[in-house]
Amino acid sequence: MLIVPSSIRLPHLLAFALVTAAGILPSPGFAQEMQEGERPFFLSLGYGHATYSTTGRASVAGQPLDGARVALGGVSFAAFEAGWRFAPNWSVSVLGGLPPTVALHGRGDFAAQGVLRKVTYGSVMFGAQYYPFRLGRFEPVIGAGISYTAIFRTRGGSMSELNVADNAGPYVQLGGQFHVTESVSAFLDARKTWLSFDAKGVAGGAPVRVGIDPDPISVTMGLTYRF
Repeated sequence: MLIVPSSIRLPHLLAFALVTAAGILPSPGFAQEMQEGERPFFLSLGYGHATYSTTGRASVAGQPLDGARVALGGVSFAAFEAGWRFAPNWSVSVLGGLPPTVALHGRGDFAAQGVLRKVTYGSVMFGAQYYPFRLGRFEPVIGAGISYTAIFRTRGGSMSELNVADNAGPYVQLGGQFHVTESVSAFLDARKTWLSFDAKGVAGGAPVRVGIDPDPISVTMGLTYRF
């Protein structure tokens, strides 16, 4: 798992990337030199942060707890993406990353439970991107696809027998890239994913079932290499 100090913020990294890019800008003939289709494949590496919605549907021994909620702490992560730009305005890609660990915090009727469980998971996103236009070196990107999230490990917490099932859901993407050279670009990307997890376990000898809809929003920035 990648551990990123809390003092590092996305705006600081973005500023650093822009300053770095400004120092290595190519000649004015860049736009003419960069021909579509010459480098159809790309690899991206980035740093991101994800935040989650506070949701929850729960029952204990079959009795619903209408006021039970689950909050997930935000996580930082490293991500990598591989793709193919098969047409001037379209590409397909697959994105993954180092598995982060997120804590499930009890809220409402679950507040007294504190941290319910810690979950280590990994997500893979399969999607398509559309590039509507190019403005100089800048190119906006919109996209959509499917995200599959696998639960690798659950541990600790007040509900030590609570286990979370894998899930898949759709996502949408909005971002942009700044072409530094013919082969290298800096990018900023935001994605909204809709997920619904089912967790089952035992608390105080009674069966517990929890539904979680974290619907994460992730923001990632980094560099792309085309070849």
